[in-house]
Amino acid sequence: MWTATLLFAAILAQDWSFNSDAIGEIPKGWETRGDSRREVYKIKAEANGNRYLSAESIGSDVQLLMAINLQPHEFSTLSWNWRVTSLPRGANERSSKTLDSAASVYAVFGSRLFPRILKYVWSTSIPSGSSFKHPSSDRVAIIVVKSGNESLGVWQTVKRDLEADYRAAFGASPPELIAIGVKTDSDSTRTSAQADYDDISISRR
Repeated sequence: MWTATLLFAAILAQDWSFNSDAIGEIPKGWETRGDSRREVYKIKAEANGNRYLSAESIGSDVQLLMAINLQPHEFSTLSWNWRVTSLPRGANERSSKTLDSAASVYAVFGSRLFPRILKYVWSTSIPSGSSFKHPSSDRVAIIVVKSGNESLGVWQTVKRDLEADYRAAFGASPPELIAIGVKTDSDSTRTSAQADYDDISISRR
């Protein structure tokens, strides 16, 4: 469950660069969902001192979330940097049996009991620009931003119009934004995946 302290801290922050977080730890204010015994996420540093969130999945299905509470007039753009170095072999997000992504960024809307979710992915096999509903839930829209070996190992910057993406996926204006998250998983394919995340931010246009 999200605690009141976590929620309050998250309301004050709309930008996560990870530079003040401790190396080797999960970033402050974020929490895992899934098998907490799996150490998938940790802060690392590059040679220039920049700190970032590293994710390494070995057959795991663990999500990292930050609770927030933003009304529609307080957000429009979600942006982030990501870098994939290893894709889960045989993954395809259109099927529950192969539903793994090297990198995913989530935007969660509405209520915690019945949320609607935009899931932006770096897919192993589905072409960039594809969008479709989760194979097990029409409350989750999957949007393929990058695919396969496109720019593998190189930092990529992504900016998404949350309102436009939500309208395209669900046919209505978005309600409040209650969480953002990241996920690198490889449990369905029983393989491995590795990705990095940095400079996640929410802003107006």
